[in-house]
Amino acid sequence: MKKIIWICMIGGLLSTIASPVNAQKRVARFEKEFQKTLALVNSDQFTVKFYIATPTVQTLFTPPGAGANIDINPQACYLSMNDSLVTSKLPYFGRAAWTSKSQLDSISINNVLFSRTVKIYQDGKKQAIAYQITVRTGEDIYYLNMDIQYDGTCYLYFSDRKRAPISYVGQITKRD
Repeated sequence: MKKIIWICMIGGLLSTIASPVNAQKRVARFEKEFQKTLALVNSDQFTVKFYIATPTVQTLFTPPGAGANIDINPQACYLSMNDSLVTSKLPYFGRAAWTSKSQLDSISINNVLFSRTVKIYQDGKKQAIAYQITVRTGEDIYYLNMDIQYDGTCYLYFSDRKRAPISYVGQITKRD
């Protein structure tokens, strides 16, 4: 009986010691991944491939998962930064597309960016990046607000003067 009590006490002691160690390792891993993602964003040499589109309804931004999510092909939906040149092909789904799920329009950009803002913020226990760019074309101004998580997951909120806002979910990678 005494052996069982000693084994339980030792097991309890080891679990309380191991828990903070695991937490520290997890925090260190999050920080390492965040620094890698931040370096990629600051290099302005990256591509984001999107795999989910979420048309908005009445609010300015629809958080991913809160609307009618549409699965899209990441090879056909991307945003690429090459220093100050922004290139993108984003499928746009309007209100009529919600019933048929067919692509109505696409947004293509191949212009120099007008403005760029990068801010680091705390997202719970992890850090994230708020990346905002504005691109002017001859006929329109595009506003692209991206939340980039520590692991490279990106949430893009796209708006312009002609369309209802739409959001995309994707993953940031190094430019090919």
